[in-house]
Amino acid sequence: MTDVIVRRKGESQKSITLGDVSINLLISTESLEGMTVEMPPKSEIPKLYSHEGEEIHIVLVGEIEIEVSGKRYPLKEGDFMWHKSGAPHRIKNPSNKKAVYFSVNLPPSLEW
Repeated sequence: MTDVIVRRKGESQKSITLGDVSINLLISTESLEGMTVEMPPKSEIPKLYSHEGEEIHIVLVGEIEIEVSGKRYPLKEGDFMWHKSGAPHRIKNPSNKKAVYFSVNLPPSLEW
């Protein structure tokens, strides 16, 4: 593996959609994956997920709500959150505006 990977604005390694939600994989290594997630107004990833590891989320645009183990955490632009991935979790955009956040999973966990 190389020592450095650079992705320019608008570039991604892979992209998938979950309903209206767009997930753009920026990096995937043996130990982590980093992605941007774009959520239209009032959209959500309704399925509760749980998997090995940890996650970090940083809201870049708008606001999101992350539910972890039944508790809801509202996050606004610039807010940060960490949680254990083994706790059941899901994310939604409760607002009338688009939301974008950056997420890191340790270790990689999405099926691309």
